Formats: sequence, structure tokens, C-alpha cells
Amino acid sequence: GIVIKDGSKIKIIPIQDIFYLEAADDFVKVFTKEGYFLKNKTMSHFEQVLDASQFVRSHRSYIVNLQQITRIDPYEKDNHVAVLRSGAKVPVSRTGYPKLKSILGL
Repeated sequence: GIVIKDGSKIKIIPIQDIFYLEAADDFVKVFTKEGYFLKNKTMSHFEQVLDASQFVRSHRSYIVNLQQITRIDPYEKDNHVAVLRSGAKVPVSRTGYPKLKSILGL
């Protein structure tokens, strides 16, 4: 799991509980059903530690859990948006789309 410091508490988030990750300045927001937690790491760090068959960098600022995706909708010009079970929408860039499609076997 991912270890998060939540004030004085230490929380371990199981990998399968992660919906998606979003870059936020020097932090990464780790989104779960309980909301999000900030982790002082880079997106490339998460790209390396998360299983590439389950987590895809859909966008410069986003890594998404494939298990959470219910559909991928077109969105403005050449972009797409991944709609998650939670209702969250995660941007999919022009470069992220082919990656998602090949991993999902589309």
C-alpha cells in the first residue's frame, strides 16, 4: 500500500483502494473513497511503484486505476475523459488515450 502521514497518524492505503492520482505542485493527491491524501512524491515515482497493468498515466497530471474506469468519453478536440465508478472524471490526453486503449485491449 501507500503510506500517508495524516497529521500525527500514519495511514496505509491499499493499492486497490486508490481511484486515481493527481499532480498538485510538489505533491501528489491520492484519491480514495475517503477523499484524497497528499503524498510528497512525484508522479514518476508513482509510475514506477504502481503496477503498470493496473495504473496508467492517462495525462501529464493524472494516473488512473483501470479497475475504476466505467467508460471513456470523447471530450473536446482530441481529448477524452475517463469516467470512474465514483463519478469522478479523469482527463485523458492525446498521448494517454492510446496507452489506455492498448492496456484495456480495445
